[in-house]
Amino acid sequence: MNAPAQLPLGERRRGIWINVAAVLTFCALTVLILNPIFRSLAALAFLAFGSLLIVSKPRASLDVILRYWYLMILPAYCLVSVLWSQFPSITLRHGLQLAITFVIAIVIANRVSPASLFRYLFGIYGIGVIGSLMFGHVRDDIGAWVGIFGSKNAFAAVVSAFILTSLAVLIDKTAPRLMRLAAVPGLIVSGPLLLLAQSTGAIIVMIPAVAMALLIHFSRRFSKVQRICLGTLIGLGGTIGIILLSTYGDALFAGLLDYSGKDTTLTGRTDLWDFGKYIIGQHPVLGVGYQAFWVQGYNPAEGLWADFGIQERRGFNFHNTYINNAVEIGVLGLGLQIAMLYGAFIGSIFWAFRNPSPTSAFYCSFLTMVIGGSFVEVAVFFQFSVTSVLVICALVYTLQANAAWKAWAASLAAQRAMWPPAAMHPAPHHRF
Repeated sequence: MNAPAQLPLGERRRGIWINVAAVLTFCALTVLILNPIFRSLAALAFLAFGSLLIVSKPRASLDVILRYWYLMILPAYCLVSVLWSQFPSITLRHGLQLAITFVIAIVIANRVSPASLFRYLFGIYGIGVIGSLMFGHVRDDIGAWVGIFGSKNAFAAVVSAFILTSLAVLIDKTAPRLMRLAAVPGLIVSGPLLLLAQSTGAIIVMIPAVAMALLIHFSRRFSKVQRICLGTLIGLGGTIGIILLSTYGDALFAGLLDYSGKDTTLTGRTDLWDFGKYIIGQHPVLGVGYQAFWVQGYNPAEGLWADFGIQERRGFNFHNTYINNAVEIGVLGLGLQIAMLYGAFIGSIFWAFRNPSPTSAFYCSFLTMVIGGSFVEVAVFFQFSVTSVLVICALVYTLQANAAWKAWAASLAAQRAMWPPAAMHPAPHHRF
């Protein structure tokens, strides 16, 4: 039999080429971000698309899970809390869902580049914003925009993320031109929409997040020494800010809200926080069990639902990541969450100032927004949460970027020690 003739290069490349990982990732994140559209099907669809992503390359998926096994310590701990949970069956179910969410997020971070991911997010969040402009609603009682999301805080979260993705796309010279052009009206529209959502916390948090992105972008003009000094100042400022928020957060927010003419109790959140601290005092180390507090029939939860007029008796929390999660998994589990969230943030700062780019600027600014909002909302970590997925992806990206940079630095040092000197390899920019 004659050997098949070799086709010219141009002909071999003809046809439709589909990036399966990109399509499945886009679909998986879309159903989470546009949850009000898909409702009860959102979680199922996320699991379906995520599972397809995993099985599309099963060996590679297993390899990355084993490589980042330590990221699974948190969901494993949540699963173990079934041993002391007040409602073991609920803890077991939600713990398994959290573990699957982590697995899918880790696989996404290893199948999709960080630059591609934030461009996908720009499109998905853009759909949410456009849909809210066309079909959104306004709350009758306070006149706040809720868009298609049913909640002003949920709408504000989508608009905030869209602002950060729009800014990243706009400053990204490698992004498609049409995408960069679309980012301009996106930024113009998003500012007023965030104000119309009347979410004071989201507005406050957006200021340092945008400032962080712009600072990283313009730091490309700085020398290495200037970047180190700037990074040190940011680290010190962030540490001081966290200490002040954790110590005097109630008073600071109350003063700000009083100045803006809003309820100084954050619509009763300070009372909610006090009760949460009381529960933590009863179960300080291990908590009551993962997601074993807000359960129908549990008297403390029923009392809070009644006090705050939550007739559905679900979809409520302590509006503070640290209090809410310490109630469920104790200070031990909270410590694991803090290590992941703040570890990702610190890693992103190193990444950004080693290699300032639109990509590193986005993830650093996104983590700034998440950490800032964590003091007044429950930001992470729970199942089928797009914020949780993105924080895990950001953590994996920072680990990969910093590892690549260290490997390049070691290789560079070895090359300089050689005689005659070898050709220098460029810094790692291909993925990060």
